[in-house]
Amino acid sequence: LDLVIADVSGHNIGAALIMAETRTFIQANAKDLPSPSAIMDALNQFFYQDLTNAELFITMFYLKYNPQSQRLTYASAGHNPPIILRSEASACERLDAEGMILGIKTGIIFEEKQNELQPGDVLLLYTDGIIEAENREGVFFGEERLCAILNENQQYPPKDLINVLLDQVRMFSGMQNFKDDVSLVVLKIDE
Repeated sequence: LDLVIADVSGHNIGAALIMAETRTFIQANAKDLPSPSAIMDALNQFFYQDLTNAELFITMFYLKYNPQSQRLTYASAGHNPPIILRSEASACERLDAEGMILGIKTGIIFEEKQNELQPGDVLLLYTDGIIEAENREGVFFGEERLCAILNENQQYPPKDLINVLLDQVRMFSGMQNFKDDVSLVVLKIDE
């Protein structure tokens, strides 16, 4: 199972087209590339010229999950580190790997790491629109608040957990719509 979350700089049609092309590239090539770091390298090589010319860049986090071994293999291109909430713990773990954003420089080394998930664990991938949502006083929602809400609601299935998180960000910001793009992906390992 491959899980991907990404964010393109900008909020125009060019950024939307780059993301659509990125998605197509991944779908067409992921089976032929052996690892998340190889996928990141191929994406960076493929898009470097287009992104540089358009003055855009992409952040991305790419994970491969093997349900039999319960092992995650992952790489990052400057994206917010996903969070794992372990079933036995109330603290969140960050999945961090070194890697520069896509479209800035060629020849980048994308660090690849591994981790294991256990029954009951919750994995959350998110874009910065969640943690950078502001309230009326200009305070960010933040990763600590995100983790606390995840911890309080970890018993929910993924779809409901996403709805709770989005509702909490809306209540915090006092706005129904978000200023920045917001994406969430939740993987919960069955007990």
